[in-house]
Amino acid sequence: MEPLRFEKKGFWRFGWMGLLVLGWTLLSMGCESSSPDGLCHPARLDDPQAYISGIENERNARNEAYRDPKQTPVAKEDLPHWKGLQFYPVDPHAVLEGPLVRKMNPKRLEIPDTGGENRHAEEIGYFLIDLGAGPEKLPVYRMLDGDDLFLPFLDATTEIETYPAGRYLDLVSLGHDRYRLDFNQAYNPYCAYGGAWSCPITPQSNRLEAAVRFGERGYKFLEEENSAPAGTHSHDGAARDKASSHSD
Repeated sequence: MEPLRFEKKGFWRFGWMGLLVLGWTLLSMGCESSSPDGLCHPARLDDPQAYISGIENERNARNEAYRDPKQTPVAKEDLPHWKGLQFYPVDPHAVLEGPLVRKMNPKRLEIPDTGGENRHAEEIGYFLIDLGAGPEKLPVYRMLDGDDLFLPFLDATTEIETYPAGRYLDLVSLGHDRYRLDFNQAYNPYCAYGGAWSCPITPQSNRLEAAVRFGERGYKFLEEENSAPAGTHSHDGAARDKASSHSD
């Protein structure tokens, strides 16, 4: 049997089979043919209402766990008057699926943490996502003290509505280097709640232009805002000033 050749005769002989294979490959990668290469797209949920109920149940369970003095990350002095975790409304459109675009040569770096130490990591690739500000690259890391993937992010809500050091997102593998990114499950690291926790600080390369109003909010910001005298918004203003100074 003669080998395949990239010529007109070979194309017509194998063209239909090639198109079928190409179409299946695009579907398996989680990409749409009309989208930029590698762009993650909204997941197709079998039952969106059941999904919403499931996320709300998980949030209630986390709140219960965080009220338990034996397992809470909330500082002991804050726990007696703690009002619970704060979340944005669940939105099924915030669930994305797509390929991890891997770097040919992973980049070694050090990520500082809130305790003043540096964590050794490797930037292994990125996800291409669109959360309202056009396609943006969101780098993914592998921490060298383990084998877990690490996906932190900053966005237009950071330091204003959400935790200043960024939020984290756990990845769900779908096989063949495809993943689910559920931004409804974006969460604050333990160090957001005080105590002696130390957490990696999100690199600036993981800053998104979009305002990611999904997942967990910054509860201390909201409590300070709610407790401020009427007509004053000192925390919000300070946060906005700080955010503006970082962007200059």
